[in-house]
Order: sequence, then C-alpha cells, then structure tokens
Amino acid sequence: MKRLDLRRYPYRGIIKDIADEMGVKPCTVHNSLFGSETPSPRYAEVFQRHLEARIAASKELTRSLRETLRKAV
Repeated sequence: MKRLDLRRYPYRGIIKDIADEMGVKPCTVHNSLFGSETPSPRYAEVFQRHLEARIAASKELTRSLRETLRKAV
C-alpha cells in the first residue's frame, strides 16, 4: 500500500477505529498495512470499507449543509 498521510482527512483515526473493531493494537494494524510490500488482505479490506464510509458521510454532510444554506437564503 502506498504511503499515506494518516494525520489528515479522511485517513485520520481509521487505524485506531480498525484496531478497536478487531481488538488489536493500532501498531499491529499499521504494520499489517504499511509494514510490508503487500498489505494484509483482511486489514486492507476493513481499511477500504472505513475509508469509503468516511468519504460518503462527508459528502452527505456537505450536501445537507448546502441544502440548509439554500433554504436559509
């Protein structure tokens, strides 16, 4: 997996969320994804699912805010 800036949106906190969900330490998740040339398929799938959910939630929030602001004007 390519190197990502995990401190920025939408990646911030995903490693911690996955670790909490799977009951492992965050360093285990990080090493499984970025510690070797080929990431662990199990963790990569969960990472992708969390990433897509965050992006979808962000788009929904933006859409909702736009509609609210249009009604206010």
